[in-house]
Amino acid sequence: MPPPAQPQHPGRPPYQPHPQQRMMPQYPMQPAVMKPQRAPWWQREGVVSKLLVVAGGAITLIGVVMLLVIAARAGLLNPQVRVIGGGVLSAVLIAAGLRVHGRPGGSIGGTALAGTGIAGLFIITVAMTSFYEWIPSAAGLALAGGIAAAAGVLAVQWRSELLAVAVTVAVAVLAPVLTGGVTLALVCFLIILQAAGVWPERICNWHFLGLVRTLPAVIAGVLFFTDAQSLTSLTPALAIAGIALASLVISAGADDELHAATFAVAVLPVAAQLSYLDRSIAIVAGGLTAAVLAAVAFLVPQLGIVRRVTVGGVAATLAIESAFAFTEGSWLPVLLLVPGVLVSAVALSTKSAVSTIIGLAFGAIGGAAYLTFAGPAALTFAGRADADLSYATMLGGALLAGWAVLTALALVRTTSQVTPTVAAVGAGIVGLYGATAAFVSFGAAVGGTEGFRSAHLGVTVLWISVAMVLLALGIRLPRYGAATLGAGLLLTGCGVAKLFLFDLQALGGATRAIAFIVVGLVLLFAGSRYAQAYARMRSEGQHSQQSGQPQPPASPMPQH
Repeated sequence: MPPPAQPQHPGRPPYQPHPQQRMMPQYPMQPAVMKPQRAPWWQREGVVSKLLVVAGGAITLIGVVMLLVIAARAGLLNPQVRVIGGGVLSAVLIAAGLRVHGRPGGSIGGTALAGTGIAGLFIITVAMTSFYEWIPSAAGLALAGGIAAAAGVLAVQWRSELLAVAVTVAVAVLAPVLTGGVTLALVCFLIILQAAGVWPERICNWHFLGLVRTLPAVIAGVLFFTDAQSLTSLTPALAIAGIALASLVISAGADDELHAATFAVAVLPVAAQLSYLDRSIAIVAGGLTAAVLAAVAFLVPQLGIVRRVTVGGVAATLAIESAFAFTEGSWLPVLLLVPGVLVSAVALSTKSAVSTIIGLAFGAIGGAAYLTFAGPAALTFAGRADADLSYATMLGGALLAGWAVLTALALVRTTSQVTPTVAAVGAGIVGLYGATAAFVSFGAAVGGTEGFRSAHLGVTVLWISVAMVLLALGIRLPRYGAATLGAGLLLTGCGVAKLFLFDLQALGGATRAIAFIVVGLVLLFAGSRYAQAYARMRSEGQHSQQSGQPQPPASPMPQH
């Protein structure tokens, strides 16, 4: 049937489509595709089988434990029959798992059967060592290590993290029943499991196995070590932390937070044990552990930023705990500020952001502790100074001033978030307080009340001298002229105000006169030199302008 004719309008040509429109292909419209609805979790593939095999494995292992413990208490069967029966059952389960795993769809069932059998053998080894005491502890641990190593080999061969996780969880839950609670034997068996998982985790690049195999040892270690206050109990704690550190260093893959968190958790037994040991042992053990961890954080190249920060933070925490164990007196800030100064110096030389953060943490904690002994009241009143200030606060003030300068320089070099002006202001305030406290502490420690008064003469001269240095820097560094000029004038005003408001009342007659004379001479000399330096700078600028050379940026300081 021919198409209907288009109506013709008088005086208007018939419609002709554009040639490009005639050439454009016509695509048929595609019907909307509906996404299939996701089935509920219990109807998804493999969920039902996993639930069944997990429940079956757990019930089987509980039955093995009941055979070993409850049957023994009830007098049913002799111990040899119970142990042999449990061993035969575990061997049959392992053989069945090896046979089933190679069949189509047999991965889940084979893993569950083999995991149940391996966990059963491990539990029987624990029973023969701790419950029946048939074999020595060393032999039992060696046998358990062999079983755990075999489980790791099988997990790597099958590429099954589930197998390693299932064995670890089963043993961790059921082994305390056979050891009579949290004992040293239980901790050692869990450490064997923790160590056995390092190699499979490294080969297969597994992530969750590290946390699963570490957490039971940590929990048992903390519960056991809080009751055992001896050096012998520190060895397993160090073993748990050492295994976690080795796993952190050699583990492959991305630098994820889970590995770092696992290591931080693994150090908890060491931290808990240090608070229960004798002071001398706690200082040596905590200090050496912190030194080793700090060396690893700074020297091992393959550590990423997350792991490096974690190891360094743990080292700083143990060092602080060791410092508190050493003393709670005025030497405590010194013990905290010394590593802060050293780490900040390392950060300045290596441009390491991690070292800067650790040095900042040490100095902040040490500075807060320092204020409890050399606070503003101790620096102001002679009676408080005689009671609180000593050679320790003198050394602490000097360290605080040095730490402030090094940390400010390290922050400027390692991060763009802190401007040089902000860093200089912070370092100036903290450093000047530390230097003031060091002066006053030295005077009070050497001469008592009279030494306290004489030291304040030195403090006033120190403030005025630092102010003059800032004014000179304003001329030599025009880029920071406004900031240095403002800081210098402010500090000059503070020094003059201290001279009239504090020194005039606190100092003796001769000392008071000396203070006024010295400060006046310093201001006269500095003012004269400042005027000459400013005039020289202005003349050099005019000479360079007349000779056609580029003129340096003008100083923001006013003319005199």
